[in-house]
Amino acid sequence: MQYPHARILVFCKAPQAGKVKTRLAKDIGETAAKIVHEHLARHCLQQILNFAVAPVELWCAPDTEHDFFNHCHTELGIPLKQQVGNDLGQRMQHAINQTLCHHSPVILIGTDCPALTADYLQLACSAARQNKTVIVPAEDGGYVLLGMNKLQSELFIDMPWGTPQVYAETIARVTGEIETLMPLWDIDYIADLRRLHAIGDIPLDEQFRTYLGMLDLS
Repeated sequence: MQYPHARILVFCKAPQAGKVKTRLAKDIGETAAKIVHEHLARHCLQQILNFAVAPVELWCAPDTEHDFFNHCHTELGIPLKQQVGNDLGQRMQHAINQTLCHHSPVILIGTDCPALTADYLQLACSAARQNKTVIVPAEDGGYVLLGMNKLQSELFIDMPWGTPQVYAETIARVTGEIETLMPLWDIDYIADLRRLHAIGDIPLDEQFRTYLGMLDLS
């Protein structure tokens, strides 16, 4: 473990049809979108555990009771934490603040960026240890990773979540030094699934790649 005092917080919704990947569901259906969400989450967790950059926590919504979360805890040994707050900003702020009481730095990610590598997590931990706010932009205008060793509450209040303005607005609010890493892409639309299916160097497990091959991605 390279950064044993750091924590990687993985934000994840319970895989429930109609409540996850709603933009993707418009093209492939709610059930398929739920299955993709679960595959992405499992891939993300297995990958970052294998990277062994820092200890991992799974922050669950709406609670920790779903069978998928229990599987992650029992089979992968990942501690479960419950997200708390009325919107994404409040939930992120709460998770980071609670974790920083005991561990530093904190790196927060979602589960829908299969292109995230160990190098990104290593660079993020290194930058955050140097008192920098570190961010990995998403190609769609959001971000896929946020890291810090001191809470900056202004990054989470009245943010236009789910819009292409999130990254730019976050950058404008950061206090102190910032480290911006190269942009990555995440999975929101059917075009993103096509891209994932076409790329051979992302180590998806056989079951996930088979499922992508079964979907109508035309």
